[in-house]
Amino acid sequence: MSPVKHCLPVRQLACLMTFIATFFFTVSALSEDKFNLVTENFPPFNMSLQDNKFEHKDENIHGINTDIVKELFRRAGYDYRLKLRNWNYAYNFAQRKAFRGVFGTTYTEARKPLFKWVGPLATNDWVLFAKKNSSIKLKKIEDAHPYIIGCYKNDSRAQFLKQNGYNASELEDDSLNPKRLDEGQVDLWITSTSSGLYYAMQAGINTIEPVFTIKETQLYLAMNLDTPDQDISRLNTVLSGMRDDGTVERILSLYR
Repeated sequence: MSPVKHCLPVRQLACLMTFIATFFFTVSALSEDKFNLVTENFPPFNMSLQDNKFEHKDENIHGINTDIVKELFRRAGYDYRLKLRNWNYAYNFAQRKAFRGVFGTTYTEARKPLFKWVGPLATNDWVLFAKKNSSIKLKKIEDAHPYIIGCYKNDSRAQFLKQNGYNASELEDDSLNPKRLDEGQVDLWITSTSSGLYYAMQAGINTIEPVFTIKETQLYLAMNLDTPDQDISRLNTVLSGMRDDGTVERILSLYR
């Protein structure tokens, strides 16, 4: 006697297969919806607690922008991953997929169409450093055209230099630029006042100083263009509330 075969009717089998496919699609979608954020070593705005070049745990990353972003996502109720890498990696990583973001990204007209923007998180400046007692005298930014200017690869300052015909000498590690300036490998270094002084101190170099301020800029969380508008709107609304209740100012005061 042959065993009895129990088969699902075709309609029920089709429904079951549809349910299974929907379930796995939903699980996959949920996993993709987790925000993937990346930043760079850019003290005091973003930095490793252990002064490492890379970090893959958010508890090891701090700074003005980082503290603001952590509190922002906590209040918004969004889960996220956070890592710290070099700027070139971070900038390109955020442009490849929805729910990816990079902070603190300087907002510029050239970058405006490349991302959806949350911010501003903080204000930063662009300055040129030179060796102390240098013969270089700058009355306007155009006076820097004859000089070799050290800069951070793919940073907005580096982009500015290249777009305007300056002699930009790029590195993927901005912390090496104080030594290059001190040793005469470059004539000037474009960075921010706070980062420049921090990196010089870390390198044990006290022979350089800021000599010309170009402008002030604003730093943002730049999100991938495929990130839903409602999420961008929610993040900006929550951030506005953090400004209104004094949270942003309190975080800024911790680093002054």
